[in-house]
Amino acid sequence: MKPLVLAALIMSATACGDRTPQIITLPSTPELEKPGQMAVSGTATLEVSPDCADLTMTLSADGARPGVATKSVQAKERDLVAALGKLGVEAADLKLSYLTLNPIYDPNLSGWAQLSIHTYRAEITVTATTHKFDQIGAIMEAGADAGSSSMSSQFRRSDLAALKKQVREMALTAAKAKAQQTATSLGIKLGRIVSVGETPNGTMWGNAYFPQVANEVRTTNTGVTLGGTLQPLTLDITIGYELAREA
Repeated sequence: MKPLVLAALIMSATACGDRTPQIITLPSTPELEKPGQMAVSGTATLEVSPDCADLTMTLSADGARPGVATKSVQAKERDLVAALGKLGVEAADLKLSYLTLNPIYDPNLSGWAQLSIHTYRAEITVTATTHKFDQIGAIMEAGADAGSSSMSSQFRRSDLAALKKQVREMALTAAKAKAQQTATSLGIKLGRIVSVGETPNGTMWGNAYFPQVANEVRTTNTGVTLGGTLQPLTLDITIGYELAREA
């Protein structure tokens, strides 16, 4: 840093006409030394398996008029819900999508202007959640009996949010322990935390459902299980520390 220069006009009693400025040089202020920093990372992994399955079934019905198609598909919906209730599926585990209604046109090669509506098709999607994988077959059978036009299944973990918190706490603990061990071994002291960052790894951190490739039937010594193999829930956390100044 360049020294500060102060120009002062000194008025002398004996030479009151002398207005020559006197230059006074002030000592420069030394820059504050920045503390050192250290960054450490901690990794935690938890192997998770699905504990529930979402079975999505689409019901459809055709009718000459929109009202006819709507009533028909709603009747199928009531039959399906009743059948699922007999299987022990709770009302809270059922999700009903909104009703969609689309016209079905007669085939006509003369162009769009000549198209005429042949019928109307109404569709409702029902999603049933079960924690009992041995019920999947029976639920799909009920969907087929109700006239489902398509069915699919996806597996997930119902407490995934709580498991993510657990993994984050594990990663933070690992990072802090590594920082303390490093500081002790190097004979330094840790100061305040200046940064924290996390990097999730694997497919499960950003997805609600397990990968489809894992949704397979596996044969074990105890029988057949559904839901696929374990999936890693992994998180890396990096913590940046300032190093404490020596006393």
